[in-house]
Amino acid sequence: MEQAIETKALSKSFDGLPAVDKLYLSVPVGSIFGLIGPNGAGKSTLIQMLTGIIRPDSGDGFILGQSIRKRDGSIRNRVGYVPDVPVMYPGFTVTEMYRLGSKLYPFWDWERCRDLHQGFQLPEGQRIRNLSRGQKVQVALVMALALRPQLLLLDEPTAGLDPVVRRAFLQTIIEEVAGQGTTVFYSSHNLNDLEQSADHIAAIYRGRMLFSHTLDELKESVHRLQLIFTGEPQEDVIKALPGLIEYQQSGRVITITITGHLDSISPRLVEIEPELVKELNLDLESIFVAFMKAQGYGFERWEVGS
Repeated sequence: MEQAIETKALSKSFDGLPAVDKLYLSVPVGSIFGLIGPNGAGKSTLIQMLTGIIRPDSGDGFILGQSIRKRDGSIRNRVGYVPDVPVMYPGFTVTEMYRLGSKLYPFWDWERCRDLHQGFQLPEGQRIRNLSRGQKVQVALVMALALRPQLLLLDEPTAGLDPVVRRAFLQTIIEEVAGQGTTVFYSSHNLNDLEQSADHIAAIYRGRMLFSHTLDELKESVHRLQLIFTGEPQEDVIKALPGLIEYQQSGRVITITITGHLDSISPRLVEIEPELVKELNLDLESIFVAFMKAQGYGFERWEVGS
């Protein structure tokens, strides 16, 4: 499978402390790839290395097949970037920012720019300094997509946005991938956003990769099961099940959260003889927290949710 982004032992330290530590990552072409992790995990440092804002100490990364250590200016014309705090001239109007973008990028598409601008209902004559945070992020996204990128890099783009603006932002990203085949790589604390839009998810902690899965693989790896017994349940046997993360009991009804695929879990459940086994729905946030507990990382270390 062709990769839009690939890193090999990529590392960066600040004042002797590793921000990104021998990171291996693969982002398939055409995917919406979500990156999750707590503050200080290395997400922004990774994206800034990919964009060329900072240089790695060791290892290498590849953007659309070109090394981030050796790439020429041509790669910039194929990559859109929206940072958590968009950098724009505060005294410029929105239209003036678009004109600047059209001069900087040879593949600038004015029709695409106008369509996105109208879709977000952005003001044309307003100066950047007078825009809300949500409007600034939307202007930055319009500019990033107007250059018709093959790869779109987003660093916490929806942080602090109200639900309406956030929904419009995510819908635009989804439509961009479906209509243009753009690869999207974005970091977020908001697992609801990831569940709505991403098809791949990776988690990093202290600069190292914890896991990287498709969304379907992640959902298949953790299960919440309700076990109903007619007799006394074998509590000790249930609590000793491999991969058990959570255990709750109410009389003869036991609810467990367990890691592993159902085909490997089912034979173990037969041995404890429940009368009925029911699988309960798990949202991405619950799956993620359960996965972190299984890895030995406390839930309190992670900022999840909206």
